[in-house]
Amino acid sequence: MPPVQLPEYVEVLNCDSSMDCASLIQCNSAIADIRSLMRIDMAAIDEGDLCRTRSISPILKWMSRWVMIYVFLTSFIFGVTLLPLHATSVADRTNFPEVVSPGQSIAIVGSCDPSSQGNAVIRIYLIGTNVIQNTITGEVSEKAITAKIPENIKPGRYYVTVDCGELKDKLVTGELRVTASAVQFDGVHPLTTFADKNGRFNFDVIGRNFSETPEDNQIFVSGQGPIVKSWSKTETGCASAASLPCLWVESKEELHVIGYQGERYQGPLLLSLSVGGSARSAEKSLVLARMSETGVLLFSIAIFFVLGLAVYRLVAKGVRGATIAGIHYSPFYSFFIDKETNSYSLSRFQLLLFSSVFVFAYFYVFLCRWLVQWQFVLPDIPSSLSGILAISAGTAIAAAGATSARGSKGAGPLQPSAADFISTGGQVVPERFQFFVWSLVACFGFLALLLSQNSATITEFPQIPQGLLYVMGVSAVGYLGGKLTRLAGPVIRNIAWDKDKQIITVQGENLSKDADFYVDDQKLPIDPAATEPLVVPTPQEQASDKSFCSQLKIKINPIAGLDLGAGDHLFRLENKDGQFAEIRFTANSPEIKTVTMAVPNSDGTQSTKLRPGSEASVITVKGSGFTLGTVARWTPANAKEPIDLPASSVEFVDSQTLKITFVVGEAGTGSLMLSTPNGFSATATVTVAAEP
Repeated sequence: MPPVQLPEYVEVLNCDSSMDCASLIQCNSAIADIRSLMRIDMAAIDEGDLCRTRSISPILKWMSRWVMIYVFLTSFIFGVTLLPLHATSVADRTNFPEVVSPGQSIAIVGSCDPSSQGNAVIRIYLIGTNVIQNTITGEVSEKAITAKIPENIKPGRYYVTVDCGELKDKLVTGELRVTASAVQFDGVHPLTTFADKNGRFNFDVIGRNFSETPEDNQIFVSGQGPIVKSWSKTETGCASAASLPCLWVESKEELHVIGYQGERYQGPLLLSLSVGGSARSAEKSLVLARMSETGVLLFSIAIFFVLGLAVYRLVAKGVRGATIAGIHYSPFYSFFIDKETNSYSLSRFQLLLFSSVFVFAYFYVFLCRWLVQWQFVLPDIPSSLSGILAISAGTAIAAAGATSARGSKGAGPLQPSAADFISTGGQVVPERFQFFVWSLVACFGFLALLLSQNSATITEFPQIPQGLLYVMGVSAVGYLGGKLTRLAGPVIRNIAWDKDKQIITVQGENLSKDADFYVDDQKLPIDPAATEPLVVPTPQEQASDKSFCSQLKIKINPIAGLDLGAGDHLFRLENKDGQFAEIRFTANSPEIKTVTMAVPNSDGTQSTKLRPGSEASVITVKGSGFTLGTVARWTPANAKEPIDLPASSVEFVDSQTLKITFVVGEAGTGSLMLSTPNGFSATATVTVAAEP
């Protein structure tokens, strides 16, 4: 073939006459690129022609070199960048749990690319063979391949291979051990169990894959070993079992244990489960309560009342009861009764209410944690409880200061009643009402939340929200504001009736000379023709109102048409703001003339002295103004406290005679006081001496 004439600038890859044809043939791929760049027809050039090519342009030589370098570097960088994205590896460690069950999921840890490799193929082989038992599909994620064990796989020991990406038939480290019923112990219900009437405990075991054959299931207590001694398929069978505890099976997910007898100081337990002699499950906790939930509540109430009784006994030694309008009130009422007005005090009530509720709550939480939960730590007191107690105590102190500065509220009706909590001098006032209601809401709500909690899980007191604290604070401020701005109310301490002059004299505090006066609910009229004042006032010093007096003498005008010559009557004084006070008076006050023994002296004369003795004696009292229902109080000689005699010991004979049965006591000087139902009383000093 004749040689082909090429331009002078044609030269390929530094080819010259010293190169052989075999070397030049290896450069065919590069020559093709150069052809396209040169845009020349090389069809007539064959290998022999190239061997004779000698000349090429220096510019074309420089270009060909850089094109080859660019193609090489681009291919290298692109390949290195993409290589990790497609690489798949399996971690060289055990990938399976100790025991798995059919239907359970497994995870093969490794580095995977789910976007490019899709699902993996997992093959399961029986150990010692190369026969595939199951082929399953695994879901590929960035860090693992997950798959679900087939439901129909047989129990045994297996090994696993995986196909994923460039990994083919990769052996996964670890043994896949499949059991037909791998036990899954989820927990115990209830977490805290209470003893039955026989002192034994019943509880339920919750989980999966329990045996429906009762004898295959066994419960273990850490440090004690197996505890189940008999088995049954039904609850009835366990109820009549001779040996306890007894286990019966409800389903593969629930077992029942009946009649476990806890050991001394055995409260928190760690339980595990074994089925068919297999390995034990993980341990779960169970707490055996020392006392039932009802028992804890009753115990808390008992301790609270014992503490209250102890406080009451201390108070009773230093505080005597009060007699108001003929009714005797024990020292317990001293916690509530305002002695100035003989009415219930709201500030005292709410302080005692909050204190009692919080003390009871502390006992209850403490006993729950100690006797039920086996927690030997005193409960903490949240700051919200301290805040409410501070509001309550501060209100009581401030209320006492307001009373001292402005005067007391009106006494109102004769007897103290619950209405006193929301009223002042018989008038309902809004600031007392809202303070009383909010106190009840806070206390009853706190108790309801406390007692509705499970005694096995309670750890702290119910939280009192900040908003409620603000409301209680505002409520207390409103209550105190009312005491400071509202006028003091009337309080009547003494009353006297002068039959001859027809004048009622009343003494007390905040008695307005401009008040309205009532006798037996009949308003005393004004007599325009009166020649002398119907009311003679004695002004009260440092009173909050100029019209207030400490004493009033009120003339009963004949035009009133009242007959006050006999019997008991009710007097009421009502100030201009509607606050009032009531008191009873009588035209026939009780009077004691003689106190004698029912048995005469040995000479037949009637002794005017009582004989000492430790046995009950019948005493005859002569006088006037006695009524049915009169009660007696006897103070023996050398005694510090009087004795309130029961109502059955006083026999009413007539308005002038009473027979009283009581123990006289030792010789000396005693005191006998009689009180009629309307609150009028008479006292006599009695000499107790032996018969001369």
